[in-house]
Amino acid sequence: MSLRMLLSVLRRHSLMPALVLLQVALACAILCNVLFLVQQQLAPMLAPSGIAGDELILIDQMASRQQPWSAAEVRRGEQVLRQVPGVRDASAAFGLPMVSGALMDMALQGGNGVKLGVNGYLGAGLVKTLGLDLVAGRDFLPDEYRDFGMGGDGNSKWDPGASQPIIITQALADQLFDGGQALGKVMSDPGDADGHGYRVVGIVRHLLRNQLRLASDGRADNTVLLARRIGSTSMLSFAVRVDPAMKDSVCERVAAAIQHEFGDTMKAGLVARVSFYNERRAQAFKSERAALWLFAGVTLAVVIVTVVGIMGLTGFWVQKRTRQIGIRRALGARRADILRYFLVENALIVMAGVMVGMLFALLGNGLLMRHYELPRLPWIYLPFGAALMLMLGQIAVLGPALRAARVPPVVATRSV
Repeated sequence: MSLRMLLSVLRRHSLMPALVLLQVALACAILCNVLFLVQQQLAPMLAPSGIAGDELILIDQMASRQQPWSAAEVRRGEQVLRQVPGVRDASAAFGLPMVSGALMDMALQGGNGVKLGVNGYLGAGLVKTLGLDLVAGRDFLPDEYRDFGMGGDGNSKWDPGASQPIIITQALADQLFDGGQALGKVMSDPGDADGHGYRVVGIVRHLLRNQLRLASDGRADNTVLLARRIGSTSMLSFAVRVDPAMKDSVCERVAAAIQHEFGDTMKAGLVARVSFYNERRAQAFKSERAALWLFAGVTLAVVIVTVVGIMGLTGFWVQKRTRQIGIRRALGARRADILRYFLVENALIVMAGVMVGMLFALLGNGLLMRHYELPRLPWIYLPFGAALMLMLGQIAVLGPALRAARVPPVVATRSV
């Protein structure tokens, strides 16, 4: 049967095709947005951290009771932690992966003019303590560090006109400089009144940002290390790298050392949180995992309802056209011809449905953007959703089409 005749049949019997089309359109709109939401949830979970997560203990929720801790007290705390059996290194820090209580946001503009928002981590020796993979350049030199603190008075100023050394990730180097050639180049901060800029002295392979909601769409590694050591401060956190062979017992010793060294000077009722990075990461993504199970349930329900609906409607339509099938068989149509007819017919209906569904998907995404502050649906998800719906539609119609192809001509003509 020609395409024109097939379309003519669909126009004469428009109710069933319209129902299938509407069902496919709604399912396509839902699937496109669900696929996008799944990607948004999965991206931070799958992003490499770049650190030795199974060897890293994070310590935070530390605030001084009255006077800020001095730089000497912070240095002594680092030394005490390094002396704990099983500890390889320790660094006082501001801003650490999976530590959301202390965030440093900044903007950077690279040599190619691209501007990006990044998270900054501060602390002496973080490359070694975090176990970062330095792929180019070097770590900060001891005389390059300047003091930094929250609530203290020991912040050191940079020399006027001198660029600050900075360590960036490979992803930032690729985004901010043509060909990723960032080593030795200077980046600017559009919001910095001094305009001293940042000179790239090292590049690490990965370093996950601590704003996990932004760790998607290629932004997970938008993170930098600044040449700042923790000085006089009223807020404090530590990164501690331990020997993996002693990790089962070292956490308690680290907690005891922190309590002994800082417990009397911390705010009343506060207890420092001491736990491994991997535990923090599992806890941080708990809500994302729950959302993924919800999306999986929604997707499964949409798939089942769509497949069952197409099978039911197509099966009913096949039954209503038994005489037409019988006449075609009597005139010489083979089983393969009947099967191909229903597959082509369903493909046309489903393709029309996905065209409408893609429009519904964009409209639905607009509502989600307005009420839930979600990003815009990238166009690439539309053909993925359309292809999935086309595949499901063909699978759903296969059963009724095979039953129609098996009907003998004599049975079909006598069933009228």
